[in-house]
This record gives sequence, structure tokens and C-alpha cells, in this order.
Amino acid sequence: MQYLKHIPKKLFVAVVFVFCVFFSPSSFGLPAEDVIPLVDGDYYPQVHQALNTAKKSIMCVMYMADINPKYNRGWEYNLVNDLISAHRRGLEVIVIFDQNIMFWETGKKGKKLERKSDTAYELLRKSGVPVYYDSDDRVTHSKIVVVDGYITILGSTNWTYSALKKNHEASVLIKSHRVAEVFLERLKTISKYQPK
Repeated sequence: MQYLKHIPKKLFVAVVFVFCVFFSPSSFGLPAEDVIPLVDGDYYPQVHQALNTAKKSIMCVMYMADINPKYNRGWEYNLVNDLISAHRRGLEVIVIFDQNIMFWETGKKGKKLERKSDTAYELLRKSGVPVYYDSDDRVTHSKIVVVDGYITILGSTNWTYSALKKNHEASVLIKSHRVAEVFLERLKTISKYQPK
């Protein structure tokens, strides 16, 4: 500690100030109790269990949840139903889906909105789950679920038949209050829109 005596006090204060301003806690690694890779078919059973054992809250921001009522026993349909069940159990559930202008419609009159998750949106809405689209001027490409402010599941996996059954996908389940908190802070800033 004697070497600190030779550093001018103003310089020391300036270095501490710069460190505090430019280096937030999320600039460094965050503590986690467990990190579980979810590769291909590993995703569904882990997410299904996390949603069904949730106690307080679920926030789901999903680029695409493509369900088909003709195949209401599919994994993608089950995950949407898990959100409805959690809501019925009294949990705070919020869902945000992506919507954007169809890329091939740019320049045409009216600019048609693309809502890839419209069937899932309607099923959740009719079941009373708070469900939203993002704003149409920004793509929300996230595939993330935060459960009880503790479990964060994120990666490449959409809630679609292809993603859950056919594709090679890579996601991760992280058990950490701090990681969940950082993601929730950011996810809550996404603009929410409900069509009339």
C-alpha cells in the first residue's frame, strides 16, 4: 500500500472515476451457479421443465413461435401451452414476438407487416397472457426465456417444428440471478405493441 502514497491524489481519483464510468459490471464475467449447453434435442425437455416448474415469473422474447392447430401436440405448441399454464397458475408472464416489414414489400404502398408468430400470438391473447409484438422498425431476433429471475435460456432455437426437431441448434441454460437481471433490464426496454 505504500506505493499508493507516491501517486498524486488527483490522478488516483481520475483513474477510479474512469474505471467506474466505463466499466460496468456486465463488462466482466457474471457469476453463474450452472451453465448447461442445449444442443439440438436437448432444448425442448429443459425449457419445458423450466416453464412447468416456474414459481413467480416468465419473460419470453421469441423471434418466431410458429404453431399449427392441426399439430397441437408438437413441441412448439407445448411450449406455448406451457406459457398459458404458467399464466393460469398465477405467474407473471410476458411474451414479445418479432414483427417487421416484409423485406420484399419495401417500397410498395402500405408496407405489409410480417408477423411470423400470429397463431401463437392469438392463442396467448385469447388465453389472457400479456403478449405483444415489438415495434415494426426494428427486428427482435432474440430467442430468450427468463424464468423466476434466475434461469436464462438463450441461443439460436426458435419455437418452430424445424428448430426443435430438424435443425442443428445451439442454446444454453444459465442459472444465475445476476445474468437474469442483466437480460431482464435490457428486454424490458423493447417497445411493445398490441394490434387492435
